Amino acid sequence: MPGSTLELTRYIPPFLKNFLHHRTPSYIQRLPVDLWIDEIFIHLTIEDVICLRRVNKTLFLITHEPIIWKRFLVRLSIPIPPLRPSLRWSLDLTSFQIEQLVAKAICADDNWRRLSPKLSYTRVVFAFYEVLEMKLLPGGQYMVASVKDTASRRFYICIFCLDHPDPNFPPLARLPLPTKAFNIEARFLPWHEGRPGIMIMYSQRTPEDGHLRGYDLSELSARPEVDPPYPLRHDCLCTFVDMEALELLSDPSITRKSQAFRERAAALPQPFQYVIHFVSNAPIEQPSLFESDGRPFAAVVQRPNEIVIMDLLTNQLSSIKCPRIPAFDNAEHKIRAVRVLPKQNQVLVIRTLRLRKIDQHQDQHTMELHTLPDAGVLGVVSLPDDYALITNRNATSIHISDNYEPLIGPDHPFKHDPKARPPPLSIYVCGEELEGMEHFNIDPVLSYDGYWFYDLEWYVEQATVKDPKYGVRIIPGVHRALVYTVPCDDRSDMPKIKSLGRYFNTQYQRVDYPHGHPPQGDLSVVRQRYLRPEHEHVPFRLNSNAFRNIAETGCSAITWDESTGRVCVATQKNLKFLIMDIKQTLAPDDRFAQWRRLQTMLNSEL
Repeated sequence: MPGSTLELTRYIPPFLKNFLHHRTPSYIQRLPVDLWIDEIFIHLTIEDVICLRRVNKTLFLITHEPIIWKRFLVRLSIPIPPLRPSLRWSLDLTSFQIEQLVAKAICADDNWRRLSPKLSYTRVVFAFYEVLEMKLLPGGQYMVASVKDTASRRFYICIFCLDHPDPNFPPLARLPLPTKAFNIEARFLPWHEGRPGIMIMYSQRTPEDGHLRGYDLSELSARPEVDPPYPLRHDCLCTFVDMEALELLSDPSITRKSQAFRERAAALPQPFQYVIHFVSNAPIEQPSLFESDGRPFAAVVQRPNEIVIMDLLTNQLSSIKCPRIPAFDNAEHKIRAVRVLPKQNQVLVIRTLRLRKIDQHQDQHTMELHTLPDAGVLGVVSLPDDYALITNRNATSIHISDNYEPLIGPDHPFKHDPKARPPPLSIYVCGEELEGMEHFNIDPVLSYDGYWFYDLEWYVEQATVKDPKYGVRIIPGVHRALVYTVPCDDRSDMPKIKSLGRYFNTQYQRVDYPHGHPPQGDLSVVRQRYLRPEHEHVPFRLNSNAFRNIAETGCSAITWDESTGRVCVATQKNLKFLIMDIKQTLAPDDRFAQWRRLQTMLNSEL
């Protein structure tokens, strides 16, 4: 059995050795399996391995050995789908998931490099409810969604497994709610005793005095600018779902209608575990989840100018208040985006100065770095440590790229170096009308003591994306972003999407991302890589009738995963949502049914 997390060890099933040594007349196929895996495959590329797989059944079995694909995964120098915290790297000896991670990473990166990227595979998934909001977890396998029934009387938080071979697999878990959940955030985070799982954060509104007065609050927009008919109470809640329970319920080897599945589900505890409940009489905006020193935290903006930090282990609250800038004291100050930077003990804040309300033509925006408050200290008035201005820009929305670092399981290979150069922080300002999207870049700086930090002195205007007919909107990731266009006069919660496209940060430099030159990195994984394209933004080629219908009807929710390129889109008044992938992924049951039958048969003969 494998026993080291730093060294890739191999385990050859007895049935495979027996099959090779006693059931083939070919001399080359009588070579020991150890020789194939340790001496031959280490010199081959992924294309070579796939070609060998098509030769005969013997090589088909050998090329599915997980150790081959684990070695490829460790050698990849491109953004890879994060390993789920619960993935047992050493114990999943015949798992197909490592190979799929390698394939998805290469397909997504190649598609991002192409001159004409495309989403070639689409499928419609039955959601059982109307989808209001959704959030894909890194890797694209699990999705958290806010849903409701067709009568708008029952509301839930649901967790879907999108890679299950059953096309109509119901939600893995469902949390009943008294009213609509919005501002959904979800992230892989550890909780008590380091248990890996999904931390889910969402907001709700209820009447301050408890009386509805005939109004249906679920019909109100999730946008903070909504004018409520009476004073509201604003709730922000966090709940935790253990990964072990999700893995057991999404096991593709057990069908959901079998007795074994029902017994397994009945033996599991309640999936959703209460973490924290924050209540305010002011609107709560800009929710985010992050990790610091192995501890889970959440952050929200409480109008008008307060940033609240929540320790999700102790439920302790801390907060800072951003004071008005003296030079613009007569203008309204509004926090538009925040990103906590725990490694440098600061928070990046983007505020809009509403100069148009005082008879000026365009607003201005400030980028500010504030020191995080001490634990348990509330209401600290924090002057910015540093700030910079973004001038002459009217913005419908402002976004900051994520600084997500994948969790490392107890036996995962060490794929993340905490002292490596982090990616730049991207700030996306989506302008009004035809102003387009403006991208600002903040490069990390190496300190004297060997740590990287972000300094506003290094921010530069990177690029501007414009469309001659439509407004430009963006969903940021860490290294890449998804861009879509909508009609300029469509200010509804269900805009009609006119195009989807890729956007990448040209300042994100790696050894295999040279501009206009062949790759200089290790080519032993794949034979040839695409050059980095010259244009940052290029629309996808889409051939999906289902997407056209959603785009014409109006999109109620859209989310994507940058590591796999997967995009999910939904529309209201419909119990389905659409998944768009770069390539089709084979279902594990269909792919390995014959292999498992052969393994069972041969093991019974030993």
